[in-house]
Amino acid sequence: MATNRQRQKASRSGESGMRFFSMFVVMLSLAAAGCVGSGLLYTRVVKPYSYDFDGTPTGVKICRVNEHMLREPITRANLSVSFTSRIVEQASRAAGITNLYFADIETLSVLKGIYVKKTLIIHGD
Repeated sequence: MATNRQRQKASRSGESGMRFFSMFVVMLSLAAAGCVGSGLLYTRVVKPYSYDFDGTPTGVKICRVNEHMLREPITRANLSVSFTSRIVEQASRAAGITNLYFADIETLSVLKGIYVKKTLIIHGD
């Protein structure tokens, strides 16, 4: 028959095991969602295309140029398809932008890069 001390010790080890499991589930969820580095299921990152902002005006107009890529992951034949919605000059003219000041790049990745969408965000007047 187990004594009170043995029961308390078993109870503590069960609690720490449950705590470890809970932390593991939380970390796995964050990694899969892309909150910690690159996610397995979904990642969306927006960062500057250039880091030289010394004296750069912000501009009031914004234009987006999309590029999509779809890759076949099973046969390792490196087959992929890439297509772009428009080129930068045509897109900026259509948005009425005559002076390009800076650009951001937005990357969306699904299922570890099987589908990737990159958006060039142009800022200017």
